[in-house]
Amino acid sequence: MRRVALAALALLVTVALAGVARAEVTREGDIVVNVDGGISPKALPRTTMAPVTVSLDSTFKSAEGTDPPPQLRTIAVGINRGGQVFDRGLPTCRVRRIQPTTISAARRICGSAIVGSGHVQVRVHLTNQPPFTFKGPLLVFHAKPAAGHRRLLAQVYGRKPPSAFVLTFNVLERQDTFGTVIKTTLPEPARQWAYVTHFDMKLHRIYTYQGKKHSFVSASCSAPEGFPGAVYPFAKANFGFAENRHVVTTLIRDCTVS
Repeated sequence: MRRVALAALALLVTVALAGVARAEVTREGDIVVNVDGGISPKALPRTTMAPVTVSLDSTFKSAEGTDPPPQLRTIAVGINRGGQVFDRGLPTCRVRRIQPTTISAARRICGSAIVGSGHVQVRVHLTNQPPFTFKGPLLVFHAKPAAGHRRLLAQVYGRKPPSAFVLTFNVLERQDTFGTVIKTTLPEPARQWAYVTHFDMKLHRIYTYQGKKHSFVSASCSAPEGFPGAVYPFAKANFGFAENRHVVTTLIRDCTVS
């Protein structure tokens, strides 16, 4: 009977896994946030860690379509503690080396410290100029710790008009479900003109340290013995906007045992 019960539960888990991965749309007042993301590959070892790519994709707008849209000021994303960040022996980059510069120059200068990539879209409102949209790719670099925290630098570069800026992310460790929190704040000067409408980022890096290969981010699929997979809270995102408004959303994802 126990085997039959386990088989039935395993079947239920398999069915549940079929419809878990989806974007979350959250509305708070006139702010609408669409968030997607996850870990790939989904097939992972049950008890040991394997290299993964962590992704986050988010868009921000006004429910009424007003321009400028609500101003995003902070991003804090907590990743499930089942994932691990390893950066020992990984080269670092400094802000002054990549600000200001193009993406290609930043890659040439600090290529050994790259741990991810993505894109940013910003609605720009400047005095005595018509509003316009700034779009640009970003590169994510491993940086030296500060104030006891790991750090990442996200360098953004746009061609039209030519411009560049760097977001500094602190990587915080917490003793809860979301054990690794990646957090940044829009620089004070940018609050006079920048309204972020899209932000996406992927973290992935394989490198060699002391003769062994390591992954910047690793994870496992900690499903109970006898189960083909698991459903878990992948990430909790807290987006802070002007006037101390916040939108919080949780992404539920699934994995299968490889």
